[in-house]
Amino acid sequence: MKRTWIATLMTSVSLTACMNLTVLKDEPVDFVSDVKPLLESRCLECHQHSYVFAGLNLETKALAMKGGRSGPVIVPGSPHESLLYKVLLLGHNNPVAMPPTPERLEREHQQVLHDWIQQGAKWPDGVRLVPPQEWKKSRS
Repeated sequence: MKRTWIATLMTSVSLTACMNLTVLKDEPVDFVSDVKPLLESRCLECHQHSYVFAGLNLETKALAMKGGRSGPVIVPGSPHESLLYKVLLLGHNNPVAMPPTPERLEREHQQVLHDWIQQGAKWPDGVRLVPPQEWKKSRS
């Protein structure tokens, strides 16, 4: 009985956390100021031209929309069908959870990605993400 109660409590806490992330903000998400820095700092270390982990390169709109070995990772308008968003919600005991570090992406940043995808995943033409390994070179 006690285990059932604990399992029910944990399920409702998890569902509540997920539901909080599905609230679309009124303001549009700006790719350049909100999404680009987030993807560059938390995703591009592994998902870029020098190290294309899981076949996924997120440096350009075309490459990001193409996806990786698991297929498309961004489904504009559908964050809960987008692997880019779904892997953020997995526990770190799951081998595909991202980022692959003990520190999860902050809820605020999860919300930014959720809202950006929900709003159509608009990525301005010609905007290329810069991997952290190149920051010193490109910003000096």
